Amino acid sequence: MKIGSTLAAAAAALLLAGPAGGWKVVPLLSYSTSSGVLLGGVVNHNMVPPFSPFAFSTMAYVYTDGSVSAGPQMLIPSGNGVFHAGLNYLADRKNRFYGWGNAGSDETYGEYSAETAEATGSYSFRPLECFLLSLGASCRHSTVYDRTGEDLWAQAPSRRYGSAWTAGPFLMARVSIPGPPACYMAGEAGVQTDGEDVYTDTEVSSAVFVPIGPSTVTGLRIRLGRHTGSGSTPFSFLPSLGGSSGLRGYGDGRFTGDWTLLANLELRQRLFCIRLEEAGSLEFSVVLFGDAGQVADNLGGMGWDRFHMDGGMGFRMSLPEGGALRADFALSPEGLGIQMGLGELF
Repeated sequence: MKIGSTLAAAAAALLLAGPAGGWKVVPLLSYSTSSGVLLGGVVNHNMVPPFSPFAFSTMAYVYTDGSVSAGPQMLIPSGNGVFHAGLNYLADRKNRFYGWGNAGSDETYGEYSAETAEATGSYSFRPLECFLLSLGASCRHSTVYDRTGEDLWAQAPSRRYGSAWTAGPFLMARVSIPGPPACYMAGEAGVQTDGEDVYTDTEVSSAVFVPIGPSTVTGLRIRLGRHTGSGSTPFSFLPSLGGSSGLRGYGDGRFTGDWTLLANLELRQRLFCIRLEEAGSLEFSVVLFGDAGQVADNLGGMGWDRFHMDGGMGFRMSLPEGGALRADFALSPEGLGIQMGLGELF
């Protein structure tokens, strides 16, 4: 999603600093070199645990290139867990397809537009204090159109560009250890089918956060993904690596393959804090980081000489009720990548 490569205006943080549990309207203003100016907003209610009696949030935005997104969600606590229902719609213009695999050139690509929609429902609970488990199902729809660059499209394992519906269950689990050093291990798996063809996604990740001073933390995250049934997968849901997915010095979807491997290293330094009356505080931090990632058609195809790397600097503004505004500037052999969004990368 393009919102992963954009930044909500800092003025939104002041609105988020309102009374907990109330209704809030947050404007979004941003700019993307590929899509232009973003205008939109967020409306939320009670998006702070324990979410009682319910919590609601919706985000909608439009780019000047015509891209549109809307995503309402609702949380309802029940027992020792929370029911979640959500819907996300995205009409995405001027996407780039660089070909299938771990190579290619950032100057050779095909363009396309896509529309995707996904409805999800799940229940999350904690069997143990440190263990979060989510069980759910999702229904997806996608359409790809206005394709250019026919030679590159011949590399794609999927030819499902037209209207396609799939649905299936998913499972997510996360074990958190507070530390120090704090760490977590997470995994998720999902199956999608249209009644005949099937594709699956599985991902495991682990991260550790080591304090090296009163205001300095080092974080390391490793993530491995596996996709099966690429020939049966609607094109919009094929796995990729680059840009907002964590390889910050490269374009979105720069590399595509059934196996994805990504490592992120960050040095996070808190700079200063601004206290707000009865609403917590805003914390400002600087981050030095490096990323390394690769894709392959099989696990045996992974190799130390296949990693694509980048490095750079970022800035964070932590919000009073959780979350953060993020801006990262990364240099790679393919130039400068700017990745901005909501929340930490990991």
